[in-house]
Amino acid sequence: MIAAYLAELSGALSFDRELARRVAREVEDHLREAVATGSLEDRAEAERRAVASFGDPRALAVQFAAVSLMRRTRRVGVAVVLAIVAVLAAMKVRVAWYAVANWTLSEDARRLAGAVLAIDRLAFWFSIIVGLIALFYIGCRRGSAVLQADDCRESRRAVFLCAVAGFSLVVSVISDGVLTALQFASESREAAAIPLLSMAVEIACAGAVTVLIFDAIRRAARTDALLRTQAAPARSSFSSSR
Repeated sequence: MIAAYLAELSGALSFDRELARRVAREVEDHLREAVATGSLEDRAEAERRAVASFGDPRALAVQFAAVSLMRRTRRVGVAVVLAIVAVLAAMKVRVAWYAVANWTLSEDARRLAGAVLAIDRLAFWFSIIVGLIALFYIGCRRGSAVLQADDCRESRRAVFLCAVAGFSLVVSVISDGVLTALQFASESREAAAIPLLSMAVEIACAGAVTVLIFDAIRRAARTDALLRTQAAPARSSFSSSR
């Protein structure tokens, strides 16, 4: 009976495997302890009572998901801001290297580079502003002990802000890639380690943020679905009682 209870609990939290494993271990320890300290000789009955004392496994999963949801959202917000800082540092290093190496653009590339640079600056500063707004919004949110519909809505808003900041950062990194390609194309320059390494850092940051954001969107959707399935029986019971 304990195994079946833990399986249902883990299944409800399957969107977060680490959380599911940790919760299952913790709940199992409590259940085994309750059975061991119980006065009943019938082990099956002792397990049944121990499981009953924990209540519906899906309701328990909702409570743990409340904490996990806000924690993951905060991590995404912090990751976006850190990625923006890392990209800015990589940009500064590359531009400084261009100045030291006396790399300039050819006349043919300058017009295109001017347009790309304008997009780059606009996208980057937009990512900074939205990223800071997202971090501030997340910092002002306080998750409930039990997951509520408002928690899901707040998390979705926070993830949306992070997604906007992340998309703007990706646009900026793509623009940086175009500008770097124009630099290498000018006067048939050979590859240099600093510009290539700085672009690799930017691409890695943008890729990591993209993965985290998509993961956060998936988790928010699964958590919302978990809340809805838990709330459905309660609404059905209320309707039938009327």
